[in-house]
Amino acid sequence: MKHKKKILLVDDTDIVRDVVSGFLESEGYTIEIACDGIEAIEKLNEASFDVVITDIKMPRMDGIGLLREIKKFHPDTEVILITGYDMPVSGSFLGTGAKALIHKSCEVETFISQMLDAIEREGEEL
Repeated sequence: MKHKKKILLVDDTDIVRDVVSGFLESEGYTIEIACDGIEAIEKLNEASFDVVITDIKMPRMDGIGLLREIKKFHPDTEVILITGYDMPVSGSFLGTGAKALIHKSCEVETFISQMLDAIEREGEEL
């Protein structure tokens, strides 16, 4: 039986946290949630996670700042960036160490499918 990953979901929007965490839990993943990058850092200092899924635009500490902290102090943790803003996938995100950038604005089924693909994709060690 394949190990289901432990995921930290970081988003400042209640509905996104509720929908995404509920779906991922129904798929067998263990989910913790945080409302921003500062809270995520606190949780990362208390426990280890296989994957962090983080929104980019949040108060206190954004997803890019969180990504930098994770890569510095938890280099084996994979990071998936999510955003509701129209941002180019390449360019400023190249070399950040993120495993994927997924747009929240696409259809829910597409968003979830892309997220599951990024979570389970092998061979892209960061």
